[in-house]
Amino acid sequence: MQEGYFKNKNILITGITGFIGSNLAEKLHTLGANVYGISRSSQNKYILTGDISDFLSIDKIIKSNQIDICFHLAATSLVESGQSDPHNTFRLNILGTLNILESARKNNLEKIIVASTAQVYGNNPPFKETDQIISSRPYETSKICTDLLAQSYANTFNLPVLISRCVNTYGPNDLNLSRLVPKTINSILHDQNPKMWGEGNIIRNYLYINDVINAYICLAKVNMETITKDRIFNFGSNNFISVKDLMQKIINLSKKNMKIEKINGYRNNEVREQNVSWLKAKKILGWKPKTSLDTGLKKTMEWYEEYFKKNYK
Repeated sequence: MQEGYFKNKNILITGITGFIGSNLAEKLHTLGANVYGISRSSQNKYILTGDISDFLSIDKIIKSNQIDICFHLAATSLVESGQSDPHNTFRLNILGTLNILESARKNNLEKIIVASTAQVYGNNPPFKETDQIISSRPYETSKICTDLLAQSYANTFNLPVLISRCVNTYGPNDLNLSRLVPKTINSILHDQNPKMWGEGNIIRNYLYINDVINAYICLAKVNMETITKDRIFNFGSNNFISVKDLMQKIINLSKKNMKIEKINGYRNNEVREQNVSWLKAKKILGWKPKTSLDTGLKKTMEWYEEYFKKNYK
């Protein structure tokens, strides 16, 4: 792929303060891009004040900064948020995507990369990009709506849209301690037994943050003439593991004498197994995961150890 592709390109990242967005911003900055983000309140050197649910605000930012490429990552990103506040989950995830797509259509963006999720497939893996997507809980259904909106704009207006469907992402700089990997590491580093719902037999596929960032870089660089209407890409790994086994693996890496504590009950309508085929990304984008689960977890735990030392002395 092209050397210097991002040099002086104006790139907008919605969700720039999030786990993936913040890592992507740093990577694009090192590649010479002019990186912009949107937040309701300015928080770092990349961010412009704006509201993803306000079309005029979004359109002004895209137009005035002559945005070339947009990574639309902003969303209510937790299943639990959809359960506790479904109206806001649907509103933000659908309206935010619609605003980005419409502004991109009006301003002739070079490329729009929209973040969907592997959770849109429901059960019965492994999933290919051509498989049917299944409505379920509010979070997953809101992402299906996001996905379908992006496909509609791409197909109707020939908009240069690409859609990513990633499996569970983990790694350094994830400060959402309600997610499984950081939550487990946080408990262990604070000498507390990590807690697990039910039997922990849910199977998940995990992808290290660097591999996810590389996936987005590959999407942004791809020649749209080679894509036609083939807009959707799965990104996964070979790291298939149950929740219980993953938690035990983290305990083993810590070398602490901890044990998993079970919480009675279970999460409603949980997808039993997450497993996607990423052969299309390998064939068309030349992408493949490079970080094993053991290596990724080791690097992640080392990062959290340093983070807690610096911030909780």
